[in-house]
Amino acid sequence: MGAASVILIAGAVWASVSSAPEPAADTEIASAETDGDVQAATASPDAPSPAPAAPPVAPLDSVAALEDAPSAKATTATDVTSAVTQPRPAGNFDFDQVINKAQALSEHEFQESPSVPAAAGDLNYDQYRRIEFKRDSAQWADDTTAPFRVHYDPRGYLFDEDVKISLIDNGVASPRPYDPKEFAFFDLPLSPEDQAAVGFSGFHVTTPLNSAGKFDDLISFKGASFFRALSAGTVYGASARGLAIATASPNGEEFPAFREFWLVKPAPGADSMTVYALLNGPSVTGAYRFVIAPGASTLIDVEAVLFPRRQLDEVGVAPLTSMYYFSPHSLNRGNRDYREAVHDSEGLMIELRNGEWVWRPLANPNQLEISSFATEPPLGFGLIQRKRGFSDYDDLEASYERRPNVWVAPKGDWGPGRLTLVEIPTANEYNDNIVVSWRPTQPWEAGKPVRLAYQMTWSLPAPAVPPVARVSATRVGISPASKRPMFIIDFESDNLDLLKDVVPQISASAGTIISPIVRPNPQTGGLRLSFELETRDGSLCELRALLVRGNHPVTETWLYRWRAS
Repeated sequence: MGAASVILIAGAVWASVSSAPEPAADTEIASAETDGDVQAATASPDAPSPAPAAPPVAPLDSVAALEDAPSAKATTATDVTSAVTQPRPAGNFDFDQVINKAQALSEHEFQESPSVPAAAGDLNYDQYRRIEFKRDSAQWADDTTAPFRVHYDPRGYLFDEDVKISLIDNGVASPRPYDPKEFAFFDLPLSPEDQAAVGFSGFHVTTPLNSAGKFDDLISFKGASFFRALSAGTVYGASARGLAIATASPNGEEFPAFREFWLVKPAPGADSMTVYALLNGPSVTGAYRFVIAPGASTLIDVEAVLFPRRQLDEVGVAPLTSMYYFSPHSLNRGNRDYREAVHDSEGLMIELRNGEWVWRPLANPNQLEISSFATEPPLGFGLIQRKRGFSDYDDLEASYERRPNVWVAPKGDWGPGRLTLVEIPTANEYNDNIVVSWRPTQPWEAGKPVRLAYQMTWSLPAPAVPPVARVSATRVGISPASKRPMFIIDFESDNLDLLKDVVPQISASAGTIISPIVRPNPQTGGLRLSFELETRDGSLCELRALLVRGNHPVTETWLYRWRAS
């Protein structure tokens, strides 16, 4: 990776810039299939109240009795070991048992997953999609009172991790074995022996999400530590991961995987489902608890305890991934695509601890770009799809206007670090090229457990509503008269008084702002800010703009990275 520079913006938002040549194949994050069936992790890249805040993410000296006394500490490694190996009564499965297993696993060398049968691994995407899990085999389908059902996914194609699954009923965990008879393989080139050895790659949960009595997809766990969720009215788009390690590193990214799951059978009429997961990778193990509550906004409470096998310097906490190809604010729209925009997410929204709200339009750069924002954990951050009209995308198949927003609200003190955005060049809409995560400043030490927690919101409407006017559109082009770069920013608010008597506040890290104008936009009822940029010889400029009244912000802070190319 090339040289990096750091820019302080308004004392609150940091932007660090790092560039590199176009990444090799192992930099791509994941395959983002437009039909929502496949989320591949390849190295090429009415809802319940929130749970109580978790303890800080600082390393713990003990993981004993995390639920009852999370601040308790032991002083030696021996204390840690004895604390987490206490015998527990049978029929009382809980999160501590997953934590115990993760710690014990961390004390041994990493073992690769058993190989998928070669014939299954050789299947192409279209062949793999033909394998069907029989609906009448869905977990709990025979229980008419069950509010959730589970459908299992086979290994094959890019999905080679062998995933073990257990079911928890009345506190008792029982293995859920793989049975090839539950799948239809049709005439695919898989022998009976291959079919018997395929195994599980993951699962997806269904529930009556959009209408009573009709079970729709709610969440899918499949591929490394990837998972994707839906709320009412949405289709699969952005995704999340349990943990990111060395994203965009020149040494290559590591993809730890969820190797084992425990699914708790919900009680009749339950409005949430609990899933436990065991993470395993060359550098780290971890125990995860997901409490998933579907609705108009689907809420997922996430708690994790992680055990590094080695010192971890490039950890990404609560990583979100998405696809951004182009839109009207793109600098490099050289394609001849008939569509106005193609993206799963349009921008990064941040609620900072100082009260500032930030909107950063996403980019598909010509080279790898890394940006950082804030040095304190934000109150919330997420990848957002603001434009919700069909005409904004004009795509009958992809339905980009229905892709969900994903919002992360940290619990407890995550400690110092930086919110980091990685943007990777992509030549199409089939690969995720956007990653945002919290990167702690302090390395995670080998053998020292780390606990963290956060709540995720997956939604069609805005997951968080700023008290200021929002950025509703960004457009970038060239002024016909001056031939300078020109920027158009629309601000909107339901409170029209908010946008009275305002003035623009614009800054640039390089170059000069020319002809800033604020005028009413009769089409939206909001205001439009326009300006030009005199760049001289600068090849890179970090732009910042907002509207203020008496130096008090009345809009989101708009951030944009401009490059001469």
